[in-house]
Amino acid sequence: MEDLDGAATGGETSTATTRLLLQVVADQLGPSGAERVLRRAGLQAQKAKLSGVTGRIPHATTVRLFDAATAETSNPRIGLLLGPAALKDRGLAPLRTLARAHGSTSVLLGSASRLSTRLDTGSVIRADEVTDGKAVLRWWVLPPHAPHQVDCDYTFSLLAQAPALFGLAPAQVSHDLCQLDGAEECRYEVTWKEKPFRRFRRRRVDRRRKSTPVELESAERRLNALQGAATDLTSGESLAEVLERIASRANVAVHAPGHLLAVTLPDGSRHISTRGTGTLLTGALGSGTELNLKHPSLTGLPIVTSPVSSADHSYGVLAAVAYPGQEFFPEDEATLSAYAHHAAVGLDIARMFIETREQGETAQLLLEVARSLNQRSTVETVAQTVADAVPALSGADRSAVALWDDDAGEVRIGAMVGWTGALADKLANYMTTAAESPELAEMLANNLPQLADRNGSAWAQRTVEEFEIQAFAGTPITTDGKLVGIILAHWADRPAPTSIEGVMTERLAGLAGLAGVALDNARLLEETQRQALHDPLTGLPNRVKLESSIEAALVRAAWTEGRVGLLFCDLNRFKRINDSLGHSAGDSVLQQVAARITSAVREGDLVSRYSGDEFIVLLENLHADTEAEVQAEVEGIAARIRLILGEPFEVNGKRLFLDAAIGTALSEALTAGTPDDVTQAARKLVESADLAMYRSKARTRGHAPGRTHSPYRLQLETDLRGAAARGELQVLFQPQVNLETRKVAAAEALLRWRHPELGMISPAEFIPLAEESNLMGEIGAFVLAEACRAGAVWHSLGHPIEVAVNISAAQLNTACFANLVTQTLHESGFPATALILEITETQVISENADVSSLWNLKELGVGISIDDFGTGYSSMTQLHRLPVSEIKIDKSFISTLGPDGSDAFVAGIVGLARGLGLRVVAEGVENTQQLAVLQALGCERAQGYFLGHPADARGLQDLLVSCT
Repeated sequence: MEDLDGAATGGETSTATTRLLLQVVADQLGPSGAERVLRRAGLQAQKAKLSGVTGRIPHATTVRLFDAATAETSNPRIGLLLGPAALKDRGLAPLRTLARAHGSTSVLLGSASRLSTRLDTGSVIRADEVTDGKAVLRWWVLPPHAPHQVDCDYTFSLLAQAPALFGLAPAQVSHDLCQLDGAEECRYEVTWKEKPFRRFRRRRVDRRRKSTPVELESAERRLNALQGAATDLTSGESLAEVLERIASRANVAVHAPGHLLAVTLPDGSRHISTRGTGTLLTGALGSGTELNLKHPSLTGLPIVTSPVSSADHSYGVLAAVAYPGQEFFPEDEATLSAYAHHAAVGLDIARMFIETREQGETAQLLLEVARSLNQRSTVETVAQTVADAVPALSGADRSAVALWDDDAGEVRIGAMVGWTGALADKLANYMTTAAESPELAEMLANNLPQLADRNGSAWAQRTVEEFEIQAFAGTPITTDGKLVGIILAHWADRPAPTSIEGVMTERLAGLAGLAGVALDNARLLEETQRQALHDPLTGLPNRVKLESSIEAALVRAAWTEGRVGLLFCDLNRFKRINDSLGHSAGDSVLQQVAARITSAVREGDLVSRYSGDEFIVLLENLHADTEAEVQAEVEGIAARIRLILGEPFEVNGKRLFLDAAIGTALSEALTAGTPDDVTQAARKLVESADLAMYRSKARTRGHAPGRTHSPYRLQLETDLRGAAARGELQVLFQPQVNLETRKVAAAEALLRWRHPELGMISPAEFIPLAEESNLMGEIGAFVLAEACRAGAVWHSLGHPIEVAVNISAAQLNTACFANLVTQTLHESGFPATALILEITETQVISENADVSSLWNLKELGVGISIDDFGTGYSSMTQLHRLPVSEIKIDKSFISTLGPDGSDAFVAGIVGLARGLGLRVVAEGVENTQQLAVLQALGCERAQGYFLGHPADARGLQDLLVSCT
């Protein structure tokens, strides 16, 4: 293999690195500090480029900036700050998304070679060993470059931050070998801790994953780059300049040490353009433009290639080459292919221009069409622009553009020129298939133009007769060899050709090439816009589309003096379908629900998927005379939705039943106002419908909605994340008293949230939010750790009381729960025999509930208590299959103790417990009478405000000391 040192230096650094460095300097020294670094390095003129995210600079320039930054900040280890900065920089969001797409820290580090090429093509990083929680990687700088302390520390800090991309704590990195110390390479050992069941949660999220704003931004950036390449084709520059620009764009899009574009021009000469180590590939070209990948000079080099070819001609190759040890991403080949396609289109256009140079008018027309197409952004406008150009290019009377629907296997007319009256209406509604048209079938088979006249097939004869023309020609519009449309030229009054060849064929083929690129870009843009405004699962408008539609409807209603209504539909108990049958079944139900709601509303009403299992219907044109009549119309539509949703759903051969809570809201009269007024009115209308829906749900369930169903809900969901780390969550302890000795025997851990703005929030409000947001694992682990830590302190001070901790269903149903409890006990030093885990009856009522972890913990000595006993559905069978050591009588029964109250019921529970050998604890003791009855009935322990209020760990410690 050719010595790499002899090739053009290919080591380049992404400006994402210099951007981070300048930002870190600015954070430490202010903007003027960054300016001084640039001035010290002599790079003031390159400030804009060095602050970007898509540029690349020579390795030597990077080193100059590193030296200037370390000197200006007096911090030779400034590189250690770049990794954390990379997690925050908004400009690097697409790169973080690319990294997170690997799914886990171990997979990401295993692909480090690919990602590192995005940042630096002058070095190589390899993963020698990757397991869950550990990876060993090697990094070295390629000659002739030398390692730099900042670059070494930068690599170190990036590796440390890899787990943070997946919500984990930064990794521990051991750097035992370093090039700066004379070693041939740097060696890093990376270790990190995975969160329990992280993979399981990720799989669930991925199935329901929507496009995020960052992903849409990345797709838009790729679209803009390809549109820029398409613009190059019509820029008016020479062919050589166009090819150089396309090669430069490919060089930026596929980050590699070297690139090569080698094509044969229409005049037979070769055009070879190289970047970086792309010169290594020229020796494998021979005298032509075909790259010989088996050439000895290419041995061991990672290479990705794409042919520069069109439907009719093969021009050469576009290639990217990396150093040994570096890797490409799978999508790099598709990206390179897109730019190769643009190069091929440019060459096709150039060849056509050369062959038809004498026909200046034709060339001018095509140029004008290309420029016009560059301004079109929808399929309809592109089709109309192409149809407008056909008569002048072909000499036909009329024209049209037919769009091919690959799924339906048919064409429909997208635009027309020269057609009027009834014939225009007939053509606008015309569709045909390959089965009906032999000419269309032939075009699909070979992508060649076809002429249809009275001498053609029976379909052709019938068509020219029906549309009163002599003949018509069809020229296929293709993208990547696939038919996307047809350019149609019709001859009615002018003489029709007997064949399609020569200049006319070449003209229409050139137009079809431009149309193919324009249609492809337009469809990509429309698809991007559609994804941004529609739900991918149901195809319904999403929240963004709904909100803009509500605002537009309110403005229209103000002009017509009408009313706007909303129906907020929430599916009841939908979560049980996902939990029982899986998310694929849940998705099927949501699709059926969307179709049923759509069929139940009026024509013109907008049905949207608002979120999860929530749908909103926008009702316009409500013009009844009275308020009661308008409300009746809205309620009538809601009733139809309830009725149709009440019918059984068929999923995988099973019949399922659902119902929905529906809230209705009507707009107030909207007078003239600012756009902000309209937006506020739309938001208020949604909130009113949302509140009405929760009131409906509450009435059905027999209670009133809490604050978490108000506008505070979103804020609480957001603020709950990280509340423990911010010190907002507090664990209090309420004493449990032994009724025989009147001493504190245990304490129950109770969680409280002191919100910095909303004040104290009840667990009844934020615990359901935590369960819905998959935060119970994190919060439950925090409570367990705090409780065990406090209990260990009390034991060390001579107060060996038990500590009870409530466990949620989310924690109980994770396989690693027993391990978490065991680890927490070990770390805190709290004995297992002093820990009591409280679970409610409803958590374990299902015969399918996994209680194996409870048995494992019982074997360690951990006590298991059934909380709120008597309010659920416990039976002798369930108590028998659970490792229960204690039951807690719900406070609702304690509050009614007395001669005419629940004495007999409580006595029965105590008797049942004694028969099973279980301890009995009474909750909610508020007075002396209740305490006396419980003692008489033989209850062993009790807790309540009468016996002691909840207190923090120190407060309970003081209580224990005072009782000794």
